[in-house]
Amino acid sequence: MKDRPASIKKAYLYISRNESSLKEKIGYIKKYIPGTVDAGADLKVFDTGDSASLEGFDSFVSSPSLFSELKVALLENIEKAPAAFQKKAAERLSKSTDTHTVFIFTSSSERINRTLLEEIKNRGTVKKIKPHSAGDLHRWLEEKSAADGITFNRDASALLIENVNLNMDLLKNEYRKLYDYISSEKEKTIDRDTVRHLVSRVYSLKIFDLVDFLGERDKERSLEALGDILVDDRNMLGLITLIHRMFKSMLYIKNEKGKGSVTDYLARNINMPPYFIGKMVNKYIKFSRNYSEAEIIKIIELLNDFDIDMRKSIISSSKLVKTMIARITDIKTYQV
Repeated sequence: MKDRPASIKKAYLYISRNESSLKEKIGYIKKYIPGTVDAGADLKVFDTGDSASLEGFDSFVSSPSLFSELKVALLENIEKAPAAFQKKAAERLSKSTDTHTVFIFTSSSERINRTLLEEIKNRGTVKKIKPHSAGDLHRWLEEKSAADGITFNRDASALLIENVNLNMDLLKNEYRKLYDYISSEKEKTIDRDTVRHLVSRVYSLKIFDLVDFLGERDKERSLEALGDILVDDRNMLGLITLIHRMFKSMLYIKNEKGKGSVTDYLARNINMPPYFIGKMVNKYIKFSRNYSEAEIIKIIELLNDFDIDMRKSIISSSKLVKTMIARITDIKTYQV
């Protein structure tokens, strides 16, 4: 087996608070790697936020490849990995005799095991990725559509960029879908209705939509958003966490009559810049007017119960979430 090519370092850590930017970076890496690595056998992705995903890490990095010049262990969300695993990754990385494995990490911050961070810096590269701005995506869309002879009206382009959550790769994919549709039409203008029918909002935005509709106490749109989410059939524990955080914030607002405590609470629980937290606080203050303090307390108790049920139940999480959302939207009549 050959040593790692000199141009490729042993470790890379990509940092961004924007998940879409990290996903986009991983996509570029996967496109680049096949020329050097057998992607089927020698590229393995580990979601370090999922303990089950880590079980094969040792065997993967310890066994040499018979097919490629190197192997690539891609460890996403390393900041979410257990401390013991981060320590293990640092030990693996420190072994100077291991020249055949490249470690690629992603993280939302540098808040990872100190030894691991130093090993990455000593043996590789740490890069902070600046997320695309809405302006970047608008410029690409304007230039591409002009070159292709089609037009987006302002509402259509705004909705398309919102739906892809500032993800440039996803924008390009969705653009191709819209282009394929409009190229067979006599009128080459894409409007908001066309985008709404052909482009799905990314899953994370659907989740946030549902949480906001609950905050607005809009039962009809909450249930509609829930239906969109359940189509994807994913783990719903993250949804409970977001809803709980919103109502806990609203309870702080009800109790304190101000922004101090809720701002501190969100700063401890969200890895976001102060201006973003400030926007969330203002939104939650507005939402808090839609519920009484007694209703908020009932909802928090209900969420705690459903969190326990979902972790230990063999019943479909979709069924549990449907029941949970129905009870939240009917909180005045439902007795917890």
